[in-house]
Amino acid sequence: MTPNRRLYLFAACTVSALLLTSLSGCGFYLRGSTPASQISFDSVYLEAAKGTPLERELRRSILSQGNTTLATDQKTAAVTLRILSEAQERKILTLNAQGQVREYSLIYRINFEAADKENKKLLPANELALQAFLSYSESQALAKETEERMTYDDLRRDAVSQIMRQLSRIKPEQ
Repeated sequence: MTPNRRLYLFAACTVSALLLTSLSGCGFYLRGSTPASQISFDSVYLEAAKGTPLERELRRSILSQGNTTLATDQKTAAVTLRILSEAQERKILTLNAQGQVREYSLIYRINFEAADKENKKLLPANELALQAFLSYSESQALAKETEERMTYDDLRRDAVSQIMRQLSRIKPEQ
């Protein structure tokens, strides 16, 4: 190994170590990795349409908490999360001079609530409405259809993150 290469490797390792040390020293955490962002109850019963992408995403997020399990019976769960409705809307936003669609507004809505064992509302019925904009071109219809599907997937993941953050704010009664 040449002296220049050895010096370069040493400098790269030193910079990497300093960067990691400074990030951990300033209080940087990945989203969801702090104790305050964890769900503080031991079991959740998920009441949602079985087999839907939303249900799978919520299950994955709840199980990733580590300290929380998915209950199979509502009576044994500390909290019941109910998905009341889920809807995707597509509205025409703009038209070109020929009257063809140029841009769509994509809206993803979820209504949900959370209750304890005695069915006392911990989170009242709540609606999340997330919106994204999608440009459209008739010549790229297939690609735009795929982009629309991916955009709705992103909106659903964002909604699940928001639901999980709201669940983390619920503190069990002692």
